[in-house]
Amino acid sequence: MSQQKVDLTTLPPQQIFEFKRQIQQEVQHLQSSIQALNTAKAKFNECIANIDRVSKSPENDILTPLTSSLYVPGKIVDNDKFLVDVGTGYYVEKNVEDAKEFYKLRIDKLNQDSEQLTQMIQEKINIMKSVDNVLKQKIQQEEKSRQQTTQA
Repeated sequence: MSQQKVDLTTLPPQQIFEFKRQIQQEVQHLQSSIQALNTAKAKFNECIANIDRVSKSPENDILTPLTSSLYVPGKIVDNDKFLVDVGTGYYVEKNVEDAKEFYKLRIDKLNQDSEQLTQMIQEKINIMKSVDNVLKQKIQQEEKSRQQTTQA
């Protein structure tokens, strides 16, 4: 996909405003993506905390969720083994350290992705500031030309 550079000063204010609106939508989309990444990070941090809690607990009884509001009693047979969801319906049995490491790596990846999105947002904001400046200049030019035509 090739990007074509356009001199904003050659565009009418309506097109410049539309371009600014498009950038604002892109920023909003990127911000919602960061929120989704933060939600996933919180989920993975919760997984690590639960691994720690279960592995250190001598208690074998547990409530197992069937839905978000329905639970059945269960027993932990081995508090050193965990089934980790590795995606697309596949689960892998891991010990405490491997399971925690799996989630830590996922969190690290999400942090990297979040940093990239933050940089992209900053770039878009800088572009929006430039677009704002051009738009202000164009509006001032139009006002000057209108004043000159009304005086003539």
